[in-house]
Amino acid sequence: MIDTRHLVTFEAAVRTGTFAGAARELGYTQPGVSQQIRALERNLNAALFTRSGRLLRLTDEGEALAAQVDALLAGLHATEERIAAVSRLRRGLVKVCAFPSANATLVPTAISRMRDEHLGIEIELSEAEPPESLEILRRGDCDVAVTFRYEQETQTESDEFMSILLLREPLLLLMPNSHPLARRHTVKLDELSEERWVAGCVRCRGEFVDACREAGFTPRIDITTDDNLAVQSYVVSGLGLAMMPRMVQAFLRHPGIRARPVLPERERSVMATVLRSNRRAPAVEHTIASLTRAAEQLSTQA
Repeated sequence: MIDTRHLVTFEAAVRTGTFAGAARELGYTQPGVSQQIRALERNLNAALFTRSGRLLRLTDEGEALAAQVDALLAGLHATEERIAAVSRLRRGLVKVCAFPSANATLVPTAISRMRDEHLGIEIELSEAEPPESLEILRRGDCDVAVTFRYEQETQTESDEFMSILLLREPLLLLMPNSHPLARRHTVKLDELSEERWVAGCVRCRGEFVDACREAGFTPRIDITTDDNLAVQSYVVSGLGLAMMPRMVQAFLRHPGIRARPVLPERERSVMATVLRSNRRAPAVEHTIASLTRAAEQLSTQA
């Protein structure tokens, strides 16, 4: 059985190129590092280093281990985090990671509901867009990830994750009150081929560009920003139109903006994603139930 400490020492020695460098980084003495490397070599029944002056050179066996050590340590860390997550959930602490507009709408309502019901569940919040939030979930650094997926995006099946649909929301066209089409109840996308545009985050921008191409034109994107308030300010200033998920309008709406459904309609699905292994943990189930009710409330207010 390989000792994890020996792998950490080996990785540091490879990266720094010397036992002295590894010792400084890890807070060991140099003889202590040498001792751990010798123990690892005995365990593997293979020499891992040869000396070249003051520097170390990997043997073929050392090269083979070096190629795998990062993945081995990452896997061990993920396992430790997942075990910690199980213990955390038993104590009633749930880590939730959501994208920005969900953190401003769904999540506060869900947490408020859980507190009103005196469930004794503590929530720790963080913020990230998918797919980063899914990687955080995979590592065990969160328990529930509030994510989204556009209709046209390819859905990747995973044995690790389970996703629960919270709501489907349309993309809305944002234009200034003074725009000639502002009095319309709906606007066809192919009527907007000559407009200038303000685009949002990478995935939202990709969805927008795909929608325009399907409508028969390539949009002229003059401004790109992830800041939803900035997007609306640019629109009000007449610098371009924008398309934005309806959820954003629930908490942030410039008074000079008209938001209208666009045809053909484009939607995104908002989901609560969890590790399958934690799906039945009571704290996770309560969190998902509260998010589901918050999503229902948001949908009725739209």
